[in-house]
Amino acid sequence: MKILIHYPFSADEIEQFRNLAQSLGDHEVLHADSEDEAVSLAADAEVVMGHFRPVVCAAATNLRWIQSFSAGMDKFLFPEIVERDEVTLCNVAGLYAVQGAEHAWALLLALARSLPTALRSQDQHRWQSGPVVSVTGMTLGVVGMGGFGLEMVKRAQGYDMHILAVDAVRTEAPAGVAQLKAATEDNLHELLRLADVVMMACPLTKETYHLISTEEFNLMKPSAYLINVTRGGIIDEDALVTALQNNQIAGAALDVVEKEPLSEESPLWDAPNLILTPHRAGASQHRHRDIVNFFQQNLRRYLSGEPVVNVVDKRRGY
Repeated sequence: MKILIHYPFSADEIEQFRNLAQSLGDHEVLHADSEDEAVSLAADAEVVMGHFRPVVCAAATNLRWIQSFSAGMDKFLFPEIVERDEVTLCNVAGLYAVQGAEHAWALLLALARSLPTALRSQDQHRWQSGPVVSVTGMTLGVVGMGGFGLEMVKRAQGYDMHILAVDAVRTEAPAGVAQLKAATEDNLHELLRLADVVMMACPLTKETYHLISTEEFNLMKPSAYLINVTRGGIIDEDALVTALQNNQIAGAALDVVEKEPLSEESPLWDAPNLILTPHRAGASQHRHRDIVNFFQQNLRRYLSGEPVVNVVDKRRGY
């Protein structure tokens, strides 16, 4: 079997993959540093790990399994792969959940304690900040109960928050969640009316595109905060700017936007009470190590004939 790795692993890490593949059979591991090289090596490849561009997959006519380095699949589900029923696609859902939840909480606390104002005052050598709010005891609404959502819930329990959630798949409320409902429009709107803080933790799909727009902002409390660290496009950015300008909500924080990098002309830059970070919620000092370990474990399963984990429903989008 030919295994094509198109990801910036070190020479030592590639050697670990080769040793694993050889220990489980006469399997060949190839490593591509560029897309052109990946295309040239893809013929007869049964496995592609890492980047899987359309041209690479088209060249891999014997492809049966793809292991992605991404948790969200919205940018990777091109028709040529979705329609190839013989190709199983796995993501790394949950691998970045801990740091993603940490980032969401960092953004919430920064908003609640007026840290951006304090930092601007520090730059100006002024002993001054803005209004501060305690989040302890608030109602938290979490949209999505996957890895990110579950880790957000864990941290919310430390703040004695009353936690509401909606999810498209999960039906039983996880520990600490007072109420979990199906992800219908009515249930989402109920959550938005009740929540003091809303954290988005759902994937970007056709169903969740602009899930939070003008109607939804009209339902939220004027004291509420909105946090999104999963995928841009879930929040209607024009509607968000309007809501912030009109004081419909107290503040928002985005680690992701619909088109990245954010253009210099975007009105988001100047929206009041908005914190922007450049898609760093999934980052940590452990990210690369965790990817190596996850890839090796799932490759071991595949080569041993065991079920691989994190299989994506390609038509559903997650």
